[in-house]
Amino acid sequence: MSGATASSLWPRIITSIILIPSALAAVYAGGWVLAVWAGAAGFAMAREWTRIVHRDARFGWRFALHGLAIVSSQILLVAGEPNLAIASILFAAFIGSLIAQRREERSVWLIAGIIFVAAPCLAFASLRATVPFGFETVVWLLSVVWATDSAAFLAGSAVGGPKLAPLISPNKTWAGAAAGLVAGIFAGFILAQLAGQYVSLAFMAASAALAVLTQCGDLAESFLKRRFGVKDASDLIPGHGGALDRLDGMIFATSGLALFVICTGFSPVIWAMR
Repeated sequence: MSGATASSLWPRIITSIILIPSALAAVYAGGWVLAVWAGAAGFAMAREWTRIVHRDARFGWRFALHGLAIVSSQILLVAGEPNLAIASILFAAFIGSLIAQRREERSVWLIAGIIFVAAPCLAFASLRATVPFGFETVVWLLSVVWATDSAAFLAGSAVGGPKLAPLISPNKTWAGAAAGLVAGIFAGFILAQLAGQYVSLAFMAASAALAVLTQCGDLAESFLKRRFGVKDASDLIPGHGGALDRLDGMIFATSGLALFVICTGFSPVIWAMR
């Protein structure tokens, strides 16, 4: 492991020690507590999106629309109106499109940003609130994403080797991707074992899918930063960069899991239940 990597490891560890318990506590509490936690994460990501994509250094109208989507959707979800919560995000995106057209600006990045930030925050809280085994589902999601991210970072830094997608992210390697996939599957296995539940092939496949989605989210955020010529989303989180840098994998994994639950009506966690 290089000296630069080693020097950045300790801030990552210390920050994780602080952030992981707060996330688990919010998930355990659910309801308004989780809504506030998810909303705070959303606001941090929205601020970074507007600064990266729109070069908006102030809290302008674009950030206000992000805030409208985040706050209204979380309030409506806690109030038991998930469909209206989704509609509120689309409404904010629609208003943004109208304003951008009046200002003769391209609206695609504004619409994409509002949905990209607010929808996963809503999905995360929704998984906890509405899915059978909601708490178990979100803990499993967090465990797989954290394990995937950590293993990919450590293996990629220590082993190096061929690049995974050099045109998108020069630092991502096949070794890191493989380690992240294995770690994600292993995290699901260990979690099921600790809970005294059955470890099925279907549940392991679902853990693998979450691990792949996590790394796709990482690549997507790398593409965004390269597209707009920035290195880190911000310096908000020591050792991690910005909220988008830390939560990029969670965005994709949460969205994919929520879509699966919507389409099937159940959580993959049921595959691990005796």
